[in-house]
Amino acid sequence: MKTLDPLILITPVMLMLAVGIIVFVVLYQRRMLQHQEQLRQLQSVKQQQLLEATLHAQEEERRRVARDLHDEVGAMLALVRLNLHQMVSHTEARDEKLLRNTQHLKQQLDEVLSSVRRISHDLMPVVLEKMGLAQALDALRRTLAHSGQIELIISYNDKSKRFKPQHELLLYRMVQELLNNTIKHARATQVKIDLQFTPTETKLLYKDNGVGFDMATMQQEKALSGGLGIMSLQSRAALLNGSISFTSAPGGGTTASISIPTTSPELIPTQPT
Repeated sequence: MKTLDPLILITPVMLMLAVGIIVFVVLYQRRMLQHQEQLRQLQSVKQQQLLEATLHAQEEERRRVARDLHDEVGAMLALVRLNLHQMVSHTEARDEKLLRNTQHLKQQLDEVLSSVRRISHDLMPVVLEKMGLAQALDALRRTLAHSGQIELIISYNDKSKRFKPQHELLLYRMVQELLNNTIKHARATQVKIDLQFTPTETKLLYKDNGVGFDMATMQQEKALSGGLGIMSLQSRAALLNGSISFTSAPGGGTTASISIPTTSPELIPTQPT
């Protein structure tokens, strides 16, 4: 019995040590997982902050270029046109060819002025800042109708709702990106946009009648090339705590569905104009 006494004493100690080691390992692994999750969240927050800073810098640069185009280049071209008109009106020229050339030059200046205004509006639409997303989409529809590029049909359930300005701008840029893709690649003649406000979310449905594409092929190309256009749309949707999804088929057009929680971009009443 005396020889068993040390074993009887050591066994509980060994069991306690084993349990302690197991508990230590479990706690250590849990702490490591928590640490990894914290790092992942920090990286996610850092990436989101970096993306926000990048988009903010882009918008500030767009604003500066739009202002320079409108205030400087546009004003200079308008002055040149005015001087040309005055020069012709005060000249007793009977040369028909000279008059035709002058008239042609005035038409070219008008086209350049129109292009400068259009580019300035695309870079920073004043209507969006002053009147909100719905009115800005209407202005975009009129611009496209005038250019004859594509027919844009817009519907919404409430024009009185507005996002915070920065969120309206993000959603407007997403529509611009979708339209650019449609014009460049889809060979579409018509685009329909439906903007719906509900108590829980804001939904924007974008649908063109273009050639469409195979979703599986698009996913492969996105994986190989990085899919910068798709990534840009997804990044902007993520900044709104929302999502964007695509459906398409060859010959069946393309549909993009954007969903944004109402609690993310707080809705504000439309300011009177």
